[in-house]
Amino acid sequence: MKSSLAVVFLLVPAVVFAQAPAAGGPSPTTALIAQMLPFLGIIVIMYFLLIRPQQQKQNELTKIQSGLSKGDRVLTQAGIYGTVVGVDGDKVVLRVDENVKLEFQKAAIVGKVAK
Repeated sequence: MKSSLAVVFLLVPAVVFAQAPAAGGPSPTTALIAQMLPFLGIIVIMYFLLIRPQQQKQNELTKIQSGLSKGDRVLTQAGIYGTVVGVDGDKVVLRVDENVKLEFQKAAIVGKVAK
């Protein structure tokens, strides 16, 4: 897919500049800009609808994971609720029940939960 897009982006300018402008018609540069404008619009729309929100969500999750402290109530990727008992580097120890403690990676924590 990417190689076909690269071919299109390489061939479109060659085709536009190879054609002689019609009498009183737009110049090749104007025609090239007019043809590329929809593609640029699609790229901008994709950025604001897909890429930017995902980056913001990832940044928020990273902030939550780096700010974990003892006593925080959290949710893991597996759907387990627990209270943070200890944080050691990349590991987090959660108390799930009175006598049950589980050890997770920080990356497994997906959010904080209100107490």
